[in-house]
Amino acid sequence: MVQITVTPDCGNAPRKQVLRDYVIALVEHDTEALRSAVADDVEWEIVGARTVRGWADFAAAVESAIEQRPETVRLDSILTHGSEGAVSSRMIFTGRGELRCCDVYRFSGHSRTAKIKRITSYWIEL
Repeated sequence: MVQITVTPDCGNAPRKQVLRDYVIALVEHDTEALRSAVADDVEWEIVGARTVRGWADFAAAVESAIEQRPETVRLDSILTHGSEGAVSSRMIFTGRGELRCCDVYRFSGHSRTAKIKRITSYWIEL
C-alpha cells in the first residue's frame, strides 16, 4: 500500500479534495475513481514525453506512466482557483529514486461537479 502524505489546508475548497483524490487514484491505478474524475474527452500532456486524448488513451497511459507504484507520495501543495488547479508533489520509489511532479489542471467548467478536462504534467526524475 502506498503511504500518502498531504499538506493540511483549511478544507474550504472542494476542488482541492478532487485533485487530492485524483492524484491518489493515479498512483494506485484506480481506474474507477479516475473515470469519475476526468471528462470523456480528457487531454493529458506529459511534457517531453507524449500527449493523449480521450478516456481510452488516458486509461492506457496511466498504466505506462507510473508502471511501478511508489512507496510514498507526498502532496506538497494543492492550489485551485476558478476552473484551474495545480498540484506539486513527489513520488518516492523503492530502489528507483524520486519523481518530482507539477501538474496543472483545467476543469470543464466552474460547477462543483465539473470534471478534469486537461492536465499538463511536468515530471522530473531525480
